[in-house]
Amino acid sequence: MTPDEVRDLLLTQRTARDMQKQVGPSEIGGCRRKVWHRLQGSPITNPGTFRLASSLGTAIHEWIEQTLAGDPRYLLETRVERDGIRGHVDCFDLERAMVIDWKTIKMSGIPFFPGTQKRWQVQVYGWLMSQDRRVESVCLVGIPRDGSDRDIVTHVEPYDEGIALEAIGWLREVERMVDPPRPERKARSFCRDYCGYYDPSEVVGCPGLPH
Repeated sequence: MTPDEVRDLLLTQRTARDMQKQVGPSEIGGCRRKVWHRLQGSPITNPGTFRLASSLGTAIHEWIEQTLAGDPRYLLETRVERDGIRGHVDCFDLERAMVIDWKTIKMSGIPFFPGTQKRWQVQVYGWLMSQDRRVESVCLVGIPRDGSDRDIVTHVEPYDEGIALEAIGWLREVERMVDPPRPERKARSFCRDYCGYYDPSEVVGCPGLPH
């Protein structure tokens, strides 16, 4: 079996997430152009290698879910929806009233963890969860794909509805845009490998920023 055959077998099938127009909390605060294309239902122009990281992340989430299954302290993969925003809360710690979100990262990304986008995401999950549960805090867990258990990092902060509403305001602003916003990421270092809407010709998608 060749590498191309492996890619065709495992990574070329479009998922329901690829085709959906709805933007989940994980995309809030990212590239506006990418989110705009998602909202418009633009076709995927660059299946690329970004899907491997996503698939590995999904596998790790499933492993964690299997590990914690049956423990009454934790609510797992809770489906939440509020004001048209939907998501799945990875884990809710009933004893701590804490929303927990698992993130797969690289060792090189640890100094930049968690960043505004991830903080917005977990606060939005807290906002979604708070309509049914008391939420005291939120936690991001960074699990390095290329590290060991000793390299796991966490970030905990109080739940803050104001931060969640700021993030939702960002999404509403993109929803109101008629024309696509300007590219925000560099094509060579990000778009080409991580964005499904990368399109050097700009016929359908986005060319990214110049090198």
